[in-house]
Amino acid sequence: MVTAKPLLSYPQLRQLIAHFPPVEDPMVAALTTQTGWQLLKENPAPNPSEAAAIATHLRKRHPANLVSSLQTQWKLRDKALEKMGSAEARNCLFTRDGLEQATRKNGAMQRAKRFAAAGVTTLMDLGCGIGADSRELARICQDFRAVDQSPAAATCAAINLAYQPGAQVLCANAEQVVTQKKLPALFVAPARRTATGRVLSPAAWSPPLGTVLEWGKRAPYLAVKIAPGIDLANLPAGYHAQWVSVAGDLVECALYSPGLAPEGAGRSALIISRGRVTQYRCASAHNPGESHVQVQAAANLGNYLFDPDPAIIRAGILPDICERLEAAPVSSGIAYLTGTTLPTSKDTSALRCYQIVENLPLKTKMVSSYLRSRQATRLDVLKRGVALDIATWRKKVMPKKQRDWTPLTITVALTRVGGAHRCLVLEDAGITSGR
Repeated sequence: MVTAKPLLSYPQLRQLIAHFPPVEDPMVAALTTQTGWQLLKENPAPNPSEAAAIATHLRKRHPANLVSSLQTQWKLRDKALEKMGSAEARNCLFTRDGLEQATRKNGAMQRAKRFAAAGVTTLMDLGCGIGADSRELARICQDFRAVDQSPAAATCAAINLAYQPGAQVLCANAEQVVTQKKLPALFVAPARRTATGRVLSPAAWSPPLGTVLEWGKRAPYLAVKIAPGIDLANLPAGYHAQWVSVAGDLVECALYSPGLAPEGAGRSALIISRGRVTQYRCASAHNPGESHVQVQAAANLGNYLFDPDPAIIRAGILPDICERLEAAPVSSGIAYLTGTTLPTSKDTSALRCYQIVENLPLKTKMVSSYLRSRQATRLDVLKRGVALDIATWRKKVMPKKQRDWTPLTITVALTRVGGAHRCLVLEDAGITSGR
């Protein structure tokens, strides 16, 4: 169990951030004043049911904008519970963007294990944000520096790393701290967003991916957090690319230089769910940029439909899964698989498994008639390869509930089978997946 450390005193806070430029985020600026910091110490994370009353009381004695900043921080700390854990989130400081982009704790721990296994003792985190990765990396390093050019992010990181011995936070541009001929181990998270939205091209990230890889030539170890949707053509030879999903959500891709990748160059998927961590290697890829191997579509539907984890799909591991299950895609270019054999425990984290109980044409009247005959009261919809708005379609096909109907949830997959649009009615296959 993690025990929350006491929040820093105001003099300790000022000592940490005195050398930073003025903070650009109004909320962080307000909460790092003496009054704001005291209010945050006294009201770190109230119960949501009591937050409004506490805020009303505080507005009688403090400026509205300060109380509003405090309320925003409460909400961010509440959202951070999933990523960082309650004890740690309670005494951390967050920005909206920083929390949204922060690595989940369980993912950061897996990355830190790679550096620890390599024996790394000196490390820089460039583009550290609020310090989610830094907190785990600093625990395994005697000499650790976290760097971010945003004064607000650097301020949050300094507070969030305050109790990590040997950790130092700098507010600087990454290019300013990589000038020496030989660099220490590096973890880099290029900024992939601007004020106008996401930046898709790795050449336009800040710093560009190509620049980061050049730094890697001067460092003994390099890890790079990149967008999970990156084009394979942009991935460098000799590196290992790993796609990570947490509870079924694809959250990142990371590049690891040879010294951090004992599995060798290529691709893998890391699936984290329900306290379990499972890694799957792409057998066919000897470099991360190699094209995915295509599997021929099934001639006929089997007894089961398999819904692969998105990390499995992105890493190009579907052919390996198909070979082990004697399964195949339901149609060309569709990631749903079908077969007659359920997975062994080795692959249960990689798939959701359903039994196919009906194969209906994707026609509104036919689906609606079927749901009425089953007296369905709720409809869960999976979809791949079909251009439909699920909410609108659900309203069209769901029957009007009658008083004597008992609650019944029907699950369907809208997809293509052999090129034709179909509605597959599914039931859980009784295999516990990782999601």
